[in-house]
Amino acid sequence: MADTTDLARSVIAALNARDFATLSARVQEDVVLSGIGEGSDNGREALRDRFARYFQSSDETYADALVMSDAGGQAVAIRVTAHGKTAGGSAYSREKIVFLEVDEGAITRIALFNGS
Repeated sequence: MADTTDLARSVIAALNARDFATLSARVQEDVVLSGIGEGSDNGREALRDRFARYFQSSDETYADALVMSDAGGQAVAIRVTAHGKTAGGSAYSREKIVFLEVDEGAITRIALFNGS
């Protein structure tokens, strides 16, 4: 579980720092992306582009990370409190879920979901 928690926390730290190089190093080359902008996509290049556009529009940061995973550590859900600003400039704070699928320590899928 420690490896899963460390991986999850490193992903959240990289997102908050807008450190796409570190994030890209943790994912497989053909990583699948969904919930970050419109539709889905795959690949490291798409990861950098999608998150850069996403954060440009929302300037979102994540706190209060709660990491949950299956017994094998292949499915990881990270519940976070997202703080950001809408395009109109209004501040918000809401629950989101960052979902990771992991294979042999590398992330194969990243998805972002709005919480309830």
